[in-house]
Amino acid sequence: MATRQDVVDFLDTFKGATMLDYFYIKHRQKNTQGLLDLGLSFDERKEIILGLTPEDYVAGPKPDDTDCRKEVWEFGKDVEGTEVYIKLRVARDQKRRNVYHAMVWSFHPAEYPMRYPLRGGRK
Repeated sequence: MATRQDVVDFLDTFKGATMLDYFYIKHRQKNTQGLLDLGLSFDERKEIILGLTPEDYVAGPKPDDTDCRKEVWEFGKDVEGTEVYIKLRVARDQKRRNVYHAMVWSFHPAEYPMRYPLRGGRK
């Protein structure tokens, strides 16, 4: 499990890249359907992600199942009474050393109840 400061650092990097428009969303049917089910626009999803705090942390860093050399972080957020699973990754730009890309791997209603260790395990 990451420390609170680890989560703060990750979110700062992720949000900084997002604000600079280095923002990518993995196109998956589950993510598209999640937006429809939640009644959210692209901008509303982005707003929710930018509003994540350490208290929304669920797990990570964990190896990415598409590339075990990279890490993903998991968060959860209540969106109008629905618990939403959010999986994020930050990748360093291969050509520009101090540039990072914010990647959203998952954003959809949670399939299972999640635990929030920085809230003392409470929902």
